[in-house]
Amino acid sequence: MSEWTFKYFQKEEFDCPDCNFNNIDYDFVAKLELMREKLDMPFKITSGCRCEKHNKDAGGKPDSAHLKGLAADIAITGSRTRFTLIRLAYGFFLRIGVGRTFIHLDDDKALPQYVMWVY
Repeated sequence: MSEWTFKYFQKEEFDCPDCNFNNIDYDFVAKLELMREKLDMPFKITSGCRCEKHNKDAGGKPDSAHLKGLAADIAITGSRTRFTLIRLAYGFFLRIGVGRTFIHLDDDKALPQYVMWVY
């Protein structure tokens, strides 16, 4: 589906900050939308799509899901918010990265599944 029909997210939120590259996957955003609805809490996307240059500059891996439009980092403030978001994310995503100030969620089936890592 190419028409943007999301209530909580604007497509531009997923733009690469270097060049506005945006190949965000519609089904990926649909999962984020469902999570946002269930949590009744705003999500601030701190990293969505990345071009190869920005991915390298950000320290991303060469096969990062951000390059494929299958990942987003969500800003987190506080341990309760982190716990709540991660607990719900288990029902939607099989790849979760936990940072001090953000949670990485991705849906890249070409990468290992059922994994969680810390930054």
